[in-house]
Amino acid sequence: MSNSFSVRTAREVFANGIKLLILENHANPTVSLSGTLFGGTYFSPVGKYATARLTADMLNKGTTSRSKLQIAEALESVGAGVSISSNTFTISLTTQSLSRDFPMVLQTLAEELQTPTFPAEELDKLKQRSIAAIKRAQDETDRRAMERFSQLLYDEQSPFHIYPADRRISEIEAITTDDLRTFYDQHYGAASLVLSVVGDVNTANVSALVQEHFGSWQGVAAPAINLPETPLQATPLADTVALQDKASVDVVMGHASRLRRTNPDYLAAVVANRALGQSTLSSRLGLKVRDEMGLTYGINSYFSDSGIGDGPYMITVTVAPENVELAVNTTKEIIEDYVASGITEQEIADEQSSMVGGYKIGLATNAGIASQLTSAEVYGLGVNYLDEYPDHVKALNKAQIDAAICKYIHPEVMTVVKAGTFDEG
Repeated sequence: MSNSFSVRTAREVFANGIKLLILENHANPTVSLSGTLFGGTYFSPVGKYATARLTADMLNKGTTSRSKLQIAEALESVGAGVSISSNTFTISLTTQSLSRDFPMVLQTLAEELQTPTFPAEELDKLKQRSIAAIKRAQDETDRRAMERFSQLLYDEQSPFHIYPADRRISEIEAITTDDLRTFYDQHYGAASLVLSVVGDVNTANVSALVQEHFGSWQGVAAPAINLPETPLQATPLADTVALQDKASVDVVMGHASRLRRTNPDYLAAVVANRALGQSTLSSRLGLKVRDEMGLTYGINSYFSDSGIGDGPYMITVTVAPENVELAVNTTKEIIEDYVASGITEQEIADEQSSMVGGYKIGLATNAGIASQLTSAEVYGLGVNYLDEYPDHVKALNKAQIDAAICKYIHPEVMTVVKAGTFDEG
């Protein structure tokens, strides 16, 4: 039908490798851009883990044409925004503007991506803020539990391993503008760039603008990501992180997930987790541990960073010190029962309805559509996946979801890390 995303979206691949997706939506005079390219933390050199993030954060600190202040003033004067940030594997790009200002905003994004200057004084400020944030986090029970959990599950070469604070600080202190320039030269380029533009635009005009501002950009070839699947640990591990004068204890439980976005049973795994613990208010874990037993204000389970790579499967809960063991044991019992008995038909219906409804709400905005178009391109799903997603979710049955539960959720090998104040002895 003509209202489908696959019919309404134009897709173009430029000679330098850029993939451009455009969807005209003239409901209001605004435009949203979502984009991505490979250059995240995974690519940082050994010994300087923060290089990728700092490189991305420095792109808006000045270009060969304009200073940081000049760029900020130009965007602020028209109420527009340009954001560039680093993730585990990718650099995320977003812009928002009125349609009349989109040419200027696109030119600004191109300028920041292609001609950054990496001023030393700005890097010093970023490094100081980063180090201060790390130091503050060392007093936060949830952050400390997560750090230790990552260290038990993943070796130092994994992008999901969080180094100890002193190592992160020393590595940040050692990073120079030369490091950022080298990283930029080695990892930034048009070959892996995806841009999705949605809003009050003309397709031909957007294509011409992208050709004008990005068409001559080359840079490096699209990098390969060769990340082996992290196997399940053979036995469960446990550790505690002792902090002084904490009223509550944060607990992280979980294991390597082995789930990636391209796995054929990805959606089944998502439904499986949603029913178990995604929502504190309506999931099995929330209804029992929070509502019935009153052990916590919040308990959640989730697949973390299950996209290009397979991050951990985690359950997080905050409890009073005297209730830690009861909360951990109850959580394990609920999960064990879930694995043994599977999901119920009512849970399936509830989660399917919630997922489809949330998905449709997300597509009510230009930014939401642009984000989904970029994701579909990155994972090779195709634009038609935006139309097909509700049917994929509705088609899932109990056998498929139960199989995903047994494949991806393993209480028998869950590592448990607790962070807080504990009685000695």
